[in-house]
Amino acid sequence: MCIRDRSSAASATAAVPPAAAPASSAPASNAAPAAAADRFPVTIDSALGQAVIPAPPKRVVTLGLGADDLALALGVVPVGTSRADWGGDADHYWPWVRAAIQAQGQPLPERITVYPELDIEKIIALRPDVVLAPFSGVSPEAYAQLSRLVPVVAYPGQPFLTPVDTQIDLIAAALGKRTEAAALKARIHDALAQAARPYPELAGKTFAYVRADPGSGNFAAYVAGDPRVDTLSAMGLTLAPSVRGLRASAGHFAHYLGFEHADALGDADILVSWFYTPEERDRIAALPLYAAIPAVRRGAYVALSDPALVMASSSGTPLAVAWMLDRLAPQLAQAAKRANGTGP
Repeated sequence: MCIRDRSSAASATAAVPPAAAPASSAPASNAAPAAAADRFPVTIDSALGQAVIPAPPKRVVTLGLGADDLALALGVVPVGTSRADWGGDADHYWPWVRAAIQAQGQPLPERITVYPELDIEKIIALRPDVVLAPFSGVSPEAYAQLSRLVPVVAYPGQPFLTPVDTQIDLIAAALGKRTEAAALKARIHDALAQAARPYPELAGKTFAYVRADPGSGNFAAYVAGDPRVDTLSAMGLTLAPSVRGLRASAGHFAHYLGFEHADALGDADILVSWFYTPEERDRIAALPLYAAIPAVRRGAYVALSDPALVMASSSGTPLAVAWMLDRLAPQLAQAAKRANGTGP
């Protein structure tokens, strides 16, 4: 990741709490003065190209998962966001994002179709000053077309494999909010650590987070740096040694293992997985190779099939974390007790 401003200043030294008001609001009287690191223009490199942002953005569009959440945490209400087609509410907003915007009395953003094809015309019609997409699947072709018209902050490495702390750095730099980045990171990490405190059984338990795809005969094993893995690690769990050294397979954001290697997951005290439907969950649980995984056999297994919970726990961003913790932490604790042989 490379971020440069016109002064080539080092990163900001003073952190302030994330703003609660939208970007158009007047600055609070106790706000820290703008650091040199927040001078514009700002240049941000990504895997797809370079975004040059000439001035603090007022109209922001977010694409992918989590960028809307992070923009809000930094005091900016987007004018457009990706449609939440799976895990969203009836109007295709993430519930945690909608609640936060409505609590501010602000209008909801326009929803932008991403699949099967990014609606570039709708984005341009919103007249954005910047498009934030650090955790997205924006294609090189869509980026090339869109970036001719507006600065686009894309992912620094692979699609959908940008750690949350890196997303915060990128978005804070793009919005001129670098002084707030450290406090936002601490807020997320503290929330996860505090949520785990009532469940001491989680501490030190090894885990693997996988997605079984019987159609291809593979497991997708999520790796360190993926927000869903980093979220569980921040709650006191430890990535199992069998997964710890894995890297995402070429062209993917997870490492692919054949079903015949399911026994490699035997060192995971807890297995976490997600499914599109409860029916898919039950069908995969009945596969002999899957059922033989020790964590599944012990019942130390968290099988997520609520779309909103799957997406919130995959994000790692502050509003999503706050929304999902009371829903996910008890399930993890129950699995940990079963791993200890003490749970029902």
